[in-house]
Amino acid sequence: MVVIRQDLATRDWTIFSTERSKRPKDFRHEEGKLGSKGKCKDEYVESCPFCKGNEHMTPRELFSIREDGEWLVRVVLNKYPALEIKNFCGPVTRHIKGPYLSMDGIGSHEVIIESPRHNDDLATMDRRNLENVLLTYWHRSVDLSKNEDYQLIIIFRNHGIEAGTSLEHPHSQLIATPFVPGYVRNKLYESQRYFDNFGRCPYCDMIDYELKDRERLVYEDEKYVAFTPYASVVPYNILVLPKKHQANFVEASEEEIRDLASVFKVVLAKLYYLLDNPDYNYVIDSSPTDKSGERHYHWHIEILPRLTTRAGFEIGSGVTINFIFPEDCARHLREVKV
Repeated sequence: MVVIRQDLATRDWTIFSTERSKRPKDFRHEEGKLGSKGKCKDEYVESCPFCKGNEHMTPRELFSIREDGEWLVRVVLNKYPALEIKNFCGPVTRHIKGPYLSMDGIGSHEVIIESPRHNDDLATMDRRNLENVLLTYWHRSVDLSKNEDYQLIIIFRNHGIEAGTSLEHPHSQLIATPFVPGYVRNKLYESQRYFDNFGRCPYCDMIDYELKDRERLVYEDEKYVAFTPYASVVPYNILVLPKKHQANFVEASEEEIRDLASVFKVVLAKLYYLLDNPDYNYVIDSSPTDKSGERHYHWHIEILPRLTTRAGFEIGSGVTINFIFPEDCARHLREVKV
């Protein structure tokens, strides 16, 4: 059962998904198969549903990229979804009970299996393989954006136990929601307010300044730039953005997505070697599906290494405390040769 409830005071939404409470403990590993930092060294693990040869262990396939009859990237439905695909006609229903608002837990929750090999990693895999992963993100976003039930598409990766991963086989996830969360709406509101004041996209202005200043620059090429944000919320926080203004991820062309692989691979590799394969989350932050073409927003990838833990003050205030300046993080990352 999946239900989405809204907080009366904050208007924030919470997804209640009882199916996810049935998930097995996925952190068990066979003795002798662990590599450094608890990572499995084996290319194939018999019990892993994402390994090549175990395709029968996953829900149905939604999309794949194949070569010579063998899959390179697969997309399947999440076995324990946060949201469920609609099985009825008509709009998503809202419900009112007393002062409270809720809605049906409709959406799509997909798993992107990034490689047939259990011991692969985005930071070290071949550039072409990473390109296939990013193209898969793009193809699924384009397809789901056509569904009027979905207002926002979030693509994310949880790498490592501290980042919330439940299976170590390299994979990402996608969740399409029937609402736009307050956190995202606030970012849209602030970028719209900036545009109203100055007539420019705040992200474009950030890009222009960071390319001139270069103190927080991590890497750039002709089409993309990566830098540590001026007010980074965690150590080694990184933003990767297209230099060309695009509000929504689907506005990028297939060629531009292929080009993204070059910058993204460098950035992930720098983090991997500098911080010894840290746990991290990344999210593709894009405008809502009906806001493509907006002049005030700019899609980007945000990478958040899990090197610290939010404590009481941060939880109570919403203000983060960072122990290292982004200028130092950028300098350390630039010094890593990959």
